Amino acid sequence: MVAIETPLTRLLGIAHPILLAPMGSAAGGKLAAAVTNAGGLGLIGSGYADAATIKKELAAAGNIRVGVGFITWALDKNPEALDVALAAQPPAVMISFGEPRPYASAIKDAGAKLICQVQTLAQAVEAAAAGADIIVAQGRDAGGHSGTTRGSMGFIPAVVNAVGSIPVVAAGGISDGRGLAAALALGAAGVLMGTRFAASAESLWAEAMKRRLVAAGSDETEQTRSLISYGMFPGRSNIRAAP
Repeated sequence: MVAIETPLTRLLGIAHPILLAPMGSAAGGKLAAAVTNAGGLGLIGSGYADAATIKKELAAAGNIRVGVGFITWALDKNPEALDVALAAQPPAVMISFGEPRPYASAIKDAGAKLICQVQTLAQAVEAAAAGADIIVAQGRDAGGHSGTTRGSMGFIPAVVNAVGSIPVVAAGGISDGRGLAAALALGAAGVLMGTRFAASAESLWAEAMKRRLVAAGSDETEQTRSLISYGMFPGRSNIRAAP
């Protein structure tokens, strides 16, 4: 595989400009380790800032270099979860859906790169001012629940223009090399992918959910507020999106 060097690969010391989205339902230690082993950087989902989940999944990753991701409003309720993550000396910590400034100093003082995911230009400027090392520009294509009205193709270059020299990572609707090429053409330094990895053998998703994802066509995508995964419960083997 031809290596693509970008500001993201140089900053994180990775071979390929690909990050695993820290989905709490799928991105456990095994999946994060697999992405890192393949040359990207895996990020463990913290399960809404649950310290026990972080410890469990870091153990599952073993000695492989992985980062940790948090939903910020959940971290506000459980700030001790960040201490657990930083104790493992992760190369990067990603925070999303909230104010990054209260956590920026602790993350950077621990030697981790601060990754901030944003959904608006105002949030991008705020993240840059907070000292973000990497900014993830998440368009509405991302999982159908990104909280922005702008699609990825228009949002990504706008964030690139807004944050100067800070590497921007594209997120939302990217699932293959064509999406990576498009993101790079728009000025991004790499991509963050979630759904693409959810059906992997290492994913925490139930097998029924993985089968349903693989079988689905792109026109079956629905924008929803939550995902009810019936495959997670005994006696139910299908999944559906809930309004």
